Amino acid sequence: MAYGVAGLAGIAVSLSSGTAGAGWFFAALVITPGREYPVQIRSVNGDEVTLTRNEDTERAIPLSLVWAGGHGRLGDIVKIERSTVVRKLHSVGAGEPKVGLRAFPSCVVFEGDPRTARGLDYTEVDVPGELGDMPAWLVPGADPDTWVIAVHGRGGHRGEAMRILPDLQAAGPTTLVMTYRNDEGAPSAPDGFYHLGATEWRDLMAGVEFARANGAKRIILYGWSMGGAIVLHALRNGALPDVVGVIMDCPVIDWVSTLRMQAAQRRLPGALTWSALRLVEQRIGERFAQLDFRGFEMPVPTLILLDGDDRLVAPVPTREFAAANPSTVTLYETRGGGHVRSWNVDPEGYSAQVTAFLKGLARG
Repeated sequence: MAYGVAGLAGIAVSLSSGTAGAGWFFAALVITPGREYPVQIRSVNGDEVTLTRNEDTERAIPLSLVWAGGHGRLGDIVKIERSTVVRKLHSVGAGEPKVGLRAFPSCVVFEGDPRTARGLDYTEVDVPGELGDMPAWLVPGADPDTWVIAVHGRGGHRGEAMRILPDLQAAGPTTLVMTYRNDEGAPSAPDGFYHLGATEWRDLMAGVEFARANGAKRIILYGWSMGGAIVLHALRNGALPDVVGVIMDCPVIDWVSTLRMQAAQRRLPGALTWSALRLVEQRIGERFAQLDFRGFEMPVPTLILLDGDDRLVAPVPTREFAAANPSTVTLYETRGGGHVRSWNVDPEGYSAQVTAFLKGLARG
């Protein structure tokens, strides 16, 4: 979801007219795998790139710029004008940025694999799942009995975990960075749709079984955005006596709140939003009531990382969830980053929170 839900903001403008098919189109966007490219490259001048101005391009935080066939790391802001932002662009990999290309700012500032991007040894493995094999990165740690299983968000990829991987390895656990249905290289869902965690959790359970088969005795689940929803579904539906802790970054606690927030930002009519939600339920065969975790009792120690300026996943349900689970949930909140970008805003603070949480689990 780190990229996919962002697509709602890009497409919602065209839905505001309330045309006959708008509700269907909105619903399809929510559940259809894909990625939106809301930013245009306006000019390139040496190591400076001029981009469409939006909330992401004007954030003075580390981000990547991704376009079809290439990527680079966004650096300092040089100039902000009415409709454009000029930024430094470093570490361009693969294709060159060209004027007119569509792009998106990504929280994933370390592109590649764990070895090339972060200097970490790893093995590419296949996790057997009910739909087929799913590729994963296996990063060994000093403690072969404790595993972290990392699950990215909707429309994202394994690179979402790259920011925190060195800290996970330094803390000792072995880390399995998962893919799941509809990811690149993984099997497609039978209907081709995301089910917003309601079926994807079974792929996470396959990762748990893989970890157990390879010596894991203690498991920590780590989910970003929809990956957090996947973790919660697994906790509610799976047999997980060996899960000793959970980390979630901007998790989707309640899809209805998130989708209504997106619709309201673009002034979509309430009737259109209601129709779109009903269409989503019909197309994936799930009721939103079953995707709502606001009343879920968290069974294990949990660290939630949240940015208060998240405009893609509603932060209020996450705060309410943490408040309702005071004995198990610790909430760490940043400001100014947006969705799943607490690390980008405060990498030292974020890493310190994760490291302290893992050390606490090891002592417990």
